[in-house]
Amino acid sequence: MDELPLTSMLDIFTIILVFLLKSHATSTTSFASPPGIQLPPSISQDIPPDSHHLIITPESMTFEDERVLDFIQSPDSIGDDQGKYEFSQSDLDERGLRVLPLYDALLKAKRKSELLRAKSNVRTDSGEPLPFDGVLAIQADKSVDYTIVRKVMYTAGAAGYRLFRFLAERKE
Repeated sequence: MDELPLTSMLDIFTIILVFLLKSHATSTTSFASPPGIQLPPSISQDIPPDSHHLIITPESMTFEDERVLDFIQSPDSIGDDQGKYEFSQSDLDERGLRVLPLYDALLKAKRKSELLRAKSNVRTDSGEPLPFDGVLAIQADKSVDYTIVRKVMYTAGAAGYRLFRFLAERKE
C-alpha cells in the first residue's frame, strides 16, 4: 500500500499560506459606505491611509461612527421629492462658516490623537512625539451641496486638519 507523502503536502500548504498572506492587503481603518449613501465613482485603485473619518449624507453628518448633527430641510424645498437640507443657524458661527458640533468633535479627536502620540514610544529624531498629521477622510453623498462641503472643510481647517481625502466608490 502506498503512503501519502506528508512532506510534500506540508510544502504545498506552506506555499499556499505564504501566497495568501502576501496577497492580502491590510488596513486598520475600514471605510465601508453606510446604506443609502451614493458616492461619486472613481477608477483609482489606491487604498486610503488610516485617518479620521467623516460621513456626510443629505440628512446628517457622522464623525468616527458618532452622529454629530442632523440637517434641517430648507423651507423652499418642503414638498419637493428630493428635498434640500441645510445647517440649522444654531449649528454655525464665524459668519456662518464654522460648524460648531463638528468643530467640537474634531478638536476632541485631535486631542485624543495627540495624547496617544505623546504616550507612544515612536518619536522624531529629536525625541519629540510625532506631530498630529491632520488627515480627514470625507465620504460625502454625491447629492450633498458644495456649500455644505465647503463649510465642513473650513471647520476642519480651523480644528487643525490640513489634508482632506475624499472617498469615492470604486468603479470596476
